[in-house]
Amino acid sequence: MSDKADIELDRLKSAAESLGEYFDTVHIFTTRHESGEKNGTLHLNLGVGNWFARYGQVREWVLVQEESARNKIPEQDDNK
Repeated sequence: MSDKADIELDRLKSAAESLGEYFDTVHIFTTRHESGEKNGTLHLNLGVGNWFARYGQVREWVLVQEESARNKIPEQDDNK
């Protein structure tokens, strides 16, 4: 890992651990555009606390977001 990547991971760990002092679980997802990366995006994620609780929380968030997105899609007018 490069020095820059080590510093970024250390910052992520520090933030997660700091928040973990106040919350049972914390999971942080980060992204940044990097033209040198295969798909153009560098992503890091790190969490503290019970893995199953974090997984459940993320899964619930995704399901709610998907439902919200489905509800916002306007119905097609088949009469046109």
